Amino acid sequence: MVEWRFDSRNEMDAHRLRHEFMDLLRAGGTGDFPAAELVYGELIGNAVRHAPGRIVVRLDWDDDTPVLTVHDEGESFRPDFRLPADPMSEHGRGLFIVRALALSLDVEDIDGDGSQVNARLPVHRAA
Repeated sequence: MVEWRFDSRNEMDAHRLRHEFMDLLRAGGTGDFPAAELVYGELIGNAVRHAPGRIVVRLDWDDDTPVLTVHDEGESFRPDFRLPADPMSEHGRGLFIVRALALSLDVEDIDGDGSQVNARLPVHRAA
């Protein structure tokens, strides 16, 4: 498992982490990297927009597939996986997209400590 921590207000850390995350994923796996990067970007973008404070990102290989975990310190939320009424809207499509691209998606409310999202990415461990 690899873990990164950064403050949601630090854009440079979030950008650097994206590159590190994808480099590690590519080094250990094979599969749909553009979809995995889009899942990563949507989840980090949501945490940065909606949950000020510390964000913890983990990459953990569970058997043959990687799991991306994003834990924020924001208020809990009720996930809505539907498209918004206006599908061209710039807001409200992120979790719909993530759910469509990830092999699995789980959103948890962590009592008094924000939210945690786990997404199993469409990548497999390289032989």
